[in-house]
Amino acid sequence: MLSPSEVRRIARQVSLFAKISEEDVAKILAKGMTMQIRKGSAVFYEKSTGNTMYVILSGKIELFEKKKHLASLGTGEMFGEMALISDEPRSATAIAGEDSTLFVLTETTFDELMTKRVAIRMLLNIIATLSKRLREANRRLMQQMAETNPDSSQTT
Repeated sequence: MLSPSEVRRIARQVSLFAKISEEDVAKILAKGMTMQIRKGSAVFYEKSTGNTMYVILSGKIELFEKKKHLASLGTGEMFGEMALISDEPRSATAIAGEDSTLFVLTETTFDELMTKRVAIRMLLNIIATLSKRLREANRRLMQQMAETNPDSSQTT
């Protein structure tokens, strides 16, 4: 069981729990489970199916598509959230970059254990995170295009 100060820290650090009361965060954490994962171990593999997402309570997770490094995620960040939203196979492999503690959130937790208000707020938080990541990916893509084709960004 997490202490009240740990719940407060998680509620403040984790974007998934933004605008959700500490009381509701404590209930969510009590209903879910945590897992310890060792550095170098896989959380899941690209193209596998799943209905579970994860929140990093401590440590670092590295995301890869094929062998290409996509992102490093740290404490407070979530991953695997697309599995809760779509029935598509996982788009990346998640490997522990260091020993990590993860909060595991399943589709069942969303469907059965949470109030609709809290579940909707969490889904909105997931959408906000996905939007932020998409904006960042677009920015990187535009930067790469400008570096590859410097003349295309100039107007005549």
